[in-house]
Amino acid sequence: MNKKPVVVIGDGWSALGTVGFLVTSGVEVRWIQGAGPRSWAPLSCLGYGPGVSCVMNLVKLLGLECAEWRTGSFIREYRNKSFREPAWVKAPSPSIRRDVQGELLWAPEQKLVGVFDSCFKVPFTEIEEAIRQKLEGGGFPHLQRFQAVPVTGVQVDQGCIRSVVLGSGLEIDCEKMIYADRWGLLYGIEGLPKPLSFMRNLDPFGALQVTFTHSTAMMPGVLESFLIALPRESGEKIERHIWGYFSGHRSTWTLCLTQEEVENNHEIAKKFRRLKSSLDRAFSASGAFAERQMAFLSTLSQEQVRLSEEFVFSSGKVNLQGETCERVSGILFLTDAYGPSRAFEQVGAVLGIETENFDSQSEDLEWVSPHVS
Repeated sequence: MNKKPVVVIGDGWSALGTVGFLVTSGVEVRWIQGAGPRSWAPLSCLGYGPGVSCVMNLVKLLGLECAEWRTGSFIREYRNKSFREPAWVKAPSPSIRRDVQGELLWAPEQKLVGVFDSCFKVPFTEIEEAIRQKLEGGGFPHLQRFQAVPVTGVQVDQGCIRSVVLGSGLEIDCEKMIYADRWGLLYGIEGLPKPLSFMRNLDPFGALQVTFTHSTAMMPGVLESFLIALPRESGEKIERHIWGYFSGHRSTWTLCLTQEEVENNHEIAKKFRRLKSSLDRAFSASGAFAERQMAFLSTLSQEQVRLSEEFVFSSGKVNLQGETCERVSGILFLTDAYGPSRAFEQVGAVLGIETENFDSQSEDLEWVSPHVS
């Protein structure tokens, strides 16, 4: 009797890592895209930790070019008309670094950065895309992909999952389902017990994300990410930041939003205009493109905008064993809402992937001179 496939739902980092490790182990997988466009990585680097090692392991398993990495300070904050290492880099210990981040950053933004940064030879988004192309390239006959079709329900028999039902009416038999899509969508899946206790007190925030295509490669060879304060409007109390990076002819930028702002199209449009003007002002004032005699906005040839309703959880922390459903066995819930490094770390822990020994308290790290001063 053939073993039933594992169903993986989602299209983000945790789903990508799960599918990658399963299919390279010979497991039969049904990969369902889930709902809505996936989020872009907010930074070109990852937070230092086991998630970095998991990415490395998956790259090697897929036969991709080894993504060597190093650890140091790879975020540059715009202040006083130049880009500098952020203030928390000068803190004498990891715990004090976190304290400084807590003082300077809005609650959801604190989840976007690690105590230390790990950087590959290319932006993480390029590694993610290479993994995705490899998995979708047809080289794994035991992997079947379902796109543009939602999950509408699950069938349960005697407390165990029996199948996953798609919006097309297709029913996929399985004994294990790994849900790695937005948790807010779980309420709409028939057959799942409600409520799910792990969804309490997460304090989700959305995000406005935009990828610009530039007429020329803006910062070739620069792997640092950039942190730019968004000027506050009159009466606005929140100090928030734009996070982003360059990758060839493209640049990607992220701005966290409250749940109320995500639902307000007028507010989103205003913030998008402020995001563009703030980027133009910062890179012009810093002289980053002075040699080319061009302004940031003058190089834009195309823009792609994505709005995420559940980009980051500002409360709680990732459960490295995944979340489970008390009344139905065979279902595991993973999340991207603590960032890509934590997502891959969770995947590694759930699947038993060996990782290097990471000591987040270690001071013995390779510090890298900034490319942008």
